[in-house]
Amino acid sequence: MDRWSLQTLHPEDIKSTLRKTGTTASCLARELGVSHQAVSCVIRGRFRSLRIARRICELTGLDPALTWPGRYPELRLDPIRFQTNPFQEAA
Repeated sequence: MDRWSLQTLHPEDIKSTLRKTGTTASCLARELGVSHQAVSCVIRGRFRSLRIARRICELTGLDPALTWPGRYPELRLDPIRFQTNPFQEAA
């Protein structure tokens, strides 16, 4: 499987999932003591930060392997907490 066949969540989907939890990228940045731009770059996949990605996944319940395929192989969180695709309708 080539890297283009892996689908990632759109950055706006990640941000809206954050908002659904009652937080924003700006609030997350303040909590972590980083800039809003750093959080935005991680969300968009332009910058790699294990700490920021881990916190996004903890807050949203998104699976890092589905949010950013191949980008954070070392990021292993409790798989029971994660949905396979939070935007997919239940069958």
